[in-house]
Amino acid sequence: MTDQIAPFLGTWILDLDESEFDQSDLPRSGRCTIEEEFGLVCIRMTLITSEGETLEAEITGVPGGAGQRLSESGLADRLFLYFEDEQTLTSQAKRGDQVLMTARRMLSEDGRSMEVEQTVEVPGEGPVVNTGIYRRAQ
Repeated sequence: MTDQIAPFLGTWILDLDESEFDQSDLPRSGRCTIEEEFGLVCIRMTLITSEGETLEAEITGVPGGAGQRLSESGLADRLFLYFEDEQTLTSQAKRGDQVLMTARRMLSEDGRSMEVEQTVEVPGEGPVVNTGIYRRAQ
């Protein structure tokens, strides 16, 4: 698994000019950090909203594992992390069998950019998608 996660590891900076947010206004800035230790993957996201508020989120899991129980969320009860293929690392938040949120992290061929497509299922409205393009930090 270490070889599979290696291309995703590091710090990624949001490219505002290439990103499109349907769920909210485009943030002022964003950063994604992906780390791995002993098979456990940690993904940390930080966004500065258009109003200047800092939003932080962290997910951890073992790709392909049974899923991480979510005790803090009032909606989702389990988080799954898995590889769709060598270029795509996906997380899904579920309540029972219902998928509430999916985030697909898709690496470019050269590994220097990553598209993060986050889809949230909004009751009564259907899916809402934010697409962030991140560039590998130097």
